[in-house]
Amino acid sequence: MKLLSLILMLFFLSSNGQSYTTQWYNMDNGLPQNSIKDIVKDKYGFIWLSMEGRVLRYDGSNFVQYKDFKLKNLSFGDFYGNIKEDSIAVFNTSENNVLLISQRKPKIIPAANTFESGDSAKKKIYKRLVKNNITVRYIAHYIDSYFIQLKTGSYYFEDNSMIYVDQKSKKKTKVLEDFPCSRLNRVFVHGEHVFISDPADGKVRLVYKGKVSDIEAPFLYSDPETKIYWQQITKQGFIINHGKIYRSQFSGGKLTLTYLLEYKQIDKEISGAMFYDEISNKLYIGSSINGLKILSLSDFSVSTKNLPYQDEVCYAAIPYGDNAIITQEGIRYSLNKSERVFKAPQSYDKRYMLQDNSGNLVYRENNSIHIRYKNSGFIKYDSVSFKRKEVDGLYKSGGMYMASVLDRNKFYLYIFKQDHFDETERIIPCQDNIDTVLRYNEDLLYLGGSSGIYVFSLARNKIIKQIAKNLPVKQIIKIHDGNIWLTTYNRGIYLLKNEKTIKVPTDRNDFLANAHYILEDRNFNFWITSDNGLFKINKNRLLQYIEKPKGVVTYYRYTKESGFLNNEFNGSADPCANVLGNGQFVFPSMDGFVFFTPQNVKTYFPSDHTLYIERAKVNGQMRYLKGNLFLECGYKNAELYIDIPYYFNLDNTYLQAKLMVDDDSQWVNIKNDKTFRLENIEPGKYNVLIRFLSSENGKFVYKSFPIEVEAYFYQTLTFKILMIIIVIIILITIIRIRTNFLRLKNKVLKNTLVHKDKELQETSNKLKNESAYQKKLVESISHDITTPVKFIALLSQELTQSEDPKAQRKYFDSIYKTSEQLYKFTLSLKEYTELYKQSNTTGEEYLVYDLIETKKLLFEEIAAQKNTFMYNFCDHGLKLQVNKNILLAIFHNLIDNAVKYTSGGEIIITSASTESHIEICIKDTGAGMSHEQIEYYSGLFQKKQSEHLIFKNYGLGLHMVVQLMMKINAEMTFHKNIPRGTHIKILIKI
Repeated sequence: MKLLSLILMLFFLSSNGQSYTTQWYNMDNGLPQNSIKDIVKDKYGFIWLSMEGRVLRYDGSNFVQYKDFKLKNLSFGDFYGNIKEDSIAVFNTSENNVLLISQRKPKIIPAANTFESGDSAKKKIYKRLVKNNITVRYIAHYIDSYFIQLKTGSYYFEDNSMIYVDQKSKKKTKVLEDFPCSRLNRVFVHGEHVFISDPADGKVRLVYKGKVSDIEAPFLYSDPETKIYWQQITKQGFIINHGKIYRSQFSGGKLTLTYLLEYKQIDKEISGAMFYDEISNKLYIGSSINGLKILSLSDFSVSTKNLPYQDEVCYAAIPYGDNAIITQEGIRYSLNKSERVFKAPQSYDKRYMLQDNSGNLVYRENNSIHIRYKNSGFIKYDSVSFKRKEVDGLYKSGGMYMASVLDRNKFYLYIFKQDHFDETERIIPCQDNIDTVLRYNEDLLYLGGSSGIYVFSLARNKIIKQIAKNLPVKQIIKIHDGNIWLTTYNRGIYLLKNEKTIKVPTDRNDFLANAHYILEDRNFNFWITSDNGLFKINKNRLLQYIEKPKGVVTYYRYTKESGFLNNEFNGSADPCANVLGNGQFVFPSMDGFVFFTPQNVKTYFPSDHTLYIERAKVNGQMRYLKGNLFLECGYKNAELYIDIPYYFNLDNTYLQAKLMVDDDSQWVNIKNDKTFRLENIEPGKYNVLIRFLSSENGKFVYKSFPIEVEAYFYQTLTFKILMIIIVIIILITIIRIRTNFLRLKNKVLKNTLVHKDKELQETSNKLKNESAYQKKLVESISHDITTPVKFIALLSQELTQSEDPKAQRKYFDSIYKTSEQLYKFTLSLKEYTELYKQSNTTGEEYLVYDLIETKKLLFEEIAAQKNTFMYNFCDHGLKLQVNKNILLAIFHNLIDNAVKYTSGGEIIITSASTESHIEICIKDTGAGMSHEQIEYYSGLFQKKQSEHLIFKNYGLGLHMVVQLMMKINAEMTFHKNIPRGTHIKILIKI
């Protein structure tokens, strides 16, 4: 028997447990304190932690804290109760009150009656034993009796003995004598069976309904170095021996152990709580000082070489036997271990490797092709080099051996004669670099590179076409069904069908934009490596979506949480994936080779009915909901919490939500905080629709949750209708009041009409007398306007009748010039009418020199551009009281004309004065005025008293100057300047 136990122990010690990843929560990253008393999982899938003064609920992403209990003693201890009946209880230290966890919430209820012995009149202190942890000490100083309560009866440990009390008959039976409390740490329970391990005699005793018997059990149960953990509510027991953790189970009358993992730190940490979640394959370990550690057992295994001063970056490897691979460095990698097969230096050129027909290893090293011979144990090797050429890649496809070679920025593909790498059978010149080669059939080679795929015909010895043009192709992968898939550099995955590329939808984070390689397992699932994780998707569902795009393409992503050492895989190599004889897949990563058996790797999704909406935070205040969320008017912000127990990468659930406002409402991705935020919502009733992925086949589960936003009184329909009625009444009242007012006003107007008519008649007569001169002037100007307008009309008619382009251009030019002159005339007319209303004199004096200088500065730059010099030689002390604005308008027009018609000359302005007049002279050396013009303008001043003034179109601006001169009773004469130009004299009466 001892020999059998020893063999069993050796078996368990040598067994290989699963690799695992660790999550550690403490006060630095989510826990309110580091002391954890107990761990349990309720029927809804939430993990509960018992702590000092509070309990925590964990859903895989967030901790929800419950602590505001009206208790004097908040030192909570162990969980007990019934999970299936949704009744989990935890006592405080005094056990006067109990915290009941039900319907995913805790509440305080009175504790049950204190347990007492049946025949003792003296009250005793009893301590319920619902858990046996690693560090607990059982003492009898203040505890009179420890007891374990089962369905069939209860076991009391008191007075150094073990007593059984039957549940129905209440009969007492002394089960064991000489059983001190110190032996309680070797007690554990499975169902209604109590087990006691005895290291002294190496036996395990079974107690059932008060009867004791010995039971065969593995040696680890009675090993003195073994520590036992048992929790009644979870029905779980664990055996811990030198850091190795086994799960204890009792079935068919036998005790068995299942090896979980090796966690050596458990011997050093004070672990007071353990729970193994079979559904998520995670082991939870709670410490009284170090917080919570979650050990996730992995379906993946990462093998590294663990050599000093060497990195673990992996690229190409080839199968070595049915369960291992080998690299050019001579390292053999297998599940969870590695060993050196032959001695070779560390390589920095790990991307290309193959095996020839003789089983020799062929790889690229130092710009040469190295062949290590199998018959020498890979010790001997030869090299094939290419003078002044660079070996860029090494490929084997369809029985052909090839190498891409770079020769002075020109690319070539060397095809060797079988596996004789020193004999070239054919050299193919290529336009671009070659990253991957696939022998499509007996005749065609697909050469993939940065510009797409070139198709080379072996029979015709030339490139016959280009497909997947402008795609930077990384790998060309032909799978069993004949379909060809392309991975690219930062452009995603493509299906090559009928020589045309079809873009494959990427994942929600676009990590597959830089996918590396694709392997298909026996269940038609694709396993795709990338720079950020390993992805899984069913091939048939992907092809169905490509054929008929409908719904969402959902990928399942594995990361470091799944057991990798690094999320970044490598793919710019050949080969960059292997399928071993035992069915394992092997992918290279930035930190070792990842081994796994595809059909053994699980995917985890939430159950259909595990989504709960029971909490919300409105304006910073937490609310517990019952069926809906009511938001008061004027709320600032609200957060709706989506409680879903899921202990893996939340991205794989595609958890989304949207507020159903209209048909175009967009889905919002829910992050790890599982919070949907509600902001700026108009008053009304809505539904929040939530969905998540519940299975690999793409099935989504939907749940709707009602929300109502309260409206202000002025936002209600009743208020709006009332306001419309009030506005209508006000409008009617205003109309009636206005109508009555207009009637009264009309009567008043009728009465005053006669008086006003007389006043208007008198005013009309005055205006006629005062504006006679102005009317005459307007009549003259109207006459001049009529001529250019008529001229424009005639030109327009000629333009419509003419088909000669030159004539049309001439007409257009005439229309333009005439229109421009007419426009200038109207501007001068406007300025004139404004000046005419002003008085002739002002009450203040001003210097004539300053007036001229103002206009000189305005036109000086324009004159300078025409190489004309302007001089102001007016008397600095000469003053006037004539209307300043009128004189400015006169000087503006005269100087403007002088500048306009003078080029390469000069303009001189002088002044002189007598007792009765001030004379201002403007001389220019420009084109000058014709004799007819001089007579015309001089004649205007002689006819100023005439009844009619007739103006010729010599310059509309100058006509205005003449009228302004008349207004201030001044005179102006025009003379020729010697040798050329114009001399204008202005005489102003003092």
